[in-house]
Amino acid sequence: MEGHEFDVVIVGGGSAGCAAAGRLCATTDLRVCLVEAGPDYGPVSEGYWPNELLDSRVRPGTHDWGYAEERDDGSTIPEPRAKVIGGCSTHNLCAALWGMPADYDAWAAAGDYGWAYADLRPLIDQVEQCAEPDAAHHGHGGSLPTRIYRDDELSVWQRAFLQSAEAAGFPRLLELSGPDPPQGVAPFYANVLDHTRWNSAFAFLDPVRDLPALTVYDGTTADRLLLDQENATALICRGGAGELELVSRMFILAAGVYGSPTILMRSGIGPGEHLTELGIFVVTDSAGGGGNLHDHPGVAMRFGPSQEARRSVAEDYRRGALRQSQVILRGSSSLCANGFDLHVLPYLHETEAGEWEFMMYAFNMTPRSRGQVRLRGDDPELAPVIERRLLSDPEDRDMAVLVDGVLLARHLTTFEPLASTIAVEVDPGPRVKRVGDLQIFARSTVDAYAHPVGTCKMGPATDP
Repeated sequence: MEGHEFDVVIVGGGSAGCAAAGRLCATTDLRVCLVEAGPDYGPVSEGYWPNELLDSRVRPGTHDWGYAEERDDGSTIPEPRAKVIGGCSTHNLCAALWGMPADYDAWAAAGDYGWAYADLRPLIDQVEQCAEPDAAHHGHGGSLPTRIYRDDELSVWQRAFLQSAEAAGFPRLLELSGPDPPQGVAPFYANVLDHTRWNSAFAFLDPVRDLPALTVYDGTTADRLLLDQENATALICRGGAGELELVSRMFILAAGVYGSPTILMRSGIGPGEHLTELGIFVVTDSAGGGGNLHDHPGVAMRFGPSQEARRSVAEDYRRGALRQSQVILRGSSSLCANGFDLHVLPYLHETEAGEWEFMMYAFNMTPRSRGQVRLRGDDPELAPVIERRLLSDPEDRDMAVLVDGVLLARHLTTFEPLASTIAVEVDPGPRVKRVGDLQIFARSTVDAYAHPVGTCKMGPATDP
């Protein structure tokens, strides 16, 4: 086994891992090693990146882990996770949104000191370089470029949604990262330069790539940590040259919602009974490890576009202006006491026949349902067992919020220009009106916002 020694080993070269490596190399003399399972195509300036990862107008379908949720009925639902340096910032639709200040303050109040919005605000300025100087809740001084989509950049479906939401009485928001007013609609800020998806590797890793303190191992899968008592001493990895042992004084797990907890489990840290069943020696019986998995559940409505809208989409595509997503509406369900608990957004989906389908997604932004991730075995090449358990909260609150979201989306279609842009509601269809029928539709089609979190839960040391 080949061995190497560093001051810090960062496991996972995704959105967070690239940022951590970049900041450490730029501000310290520490020897930093970044471990990534996917490929590293080098600095963006060298021109080796695949175009599908660069083009921010559509989501790529390659460089994916191939994960899926296995449901009780035997069906599987893909769970896209990027396998490439830059992580999911190379895959997503580039919406650059910060959380609400009140949410950060709630984390601090729960015992996660240092997470209050006042503590985080200076760090936002160190991360983001927003092109709009008046965007009070965005950063101005970092290396991640962001800008808002202008109205003249919006494709026909996005523009029609925005204008109809305003006609329905929703105020135009200056920025979706600001809390006031809680409900409204706006194009979102995006980490794009021209049409290029400016991922975390471009923003944070490229400026320090030439520093001798940085080592990047791509194509290298993290297996487990070696532990002395409860202190990590080395990371065991598998790469093209065989097995590696990376020794370090500090390890940062940034392998994502599915990677980080499963690395810990293979290391002996996790639910003791589960690890014992797989023959893994239990170092720390952490009942919550891999639990608390949650995401924003959502349902998609589908619409057939009018002939005029079809022509407009074709023209947008011809001139390179077609984008899948650019606008978000913040709304509230009947259960929302304050703020907002819904995102409704227009989306363009390309069918297998090569046609563009108009969609509206309604997402529940305050989910109560919780799932878990578990090991399939002790081999790091095995995909984890993912149980999202969307819409599983016993009070069915998550379902009620989603039904209200569908009704809100449908309400928007009665206003112009959406009313003229849509020829027919395909799913769930105009005859599906009763709450019970909408619940059946939601449960049978529910998916998620691709924002999975929570499997390495934050909290004070007193929280088991």
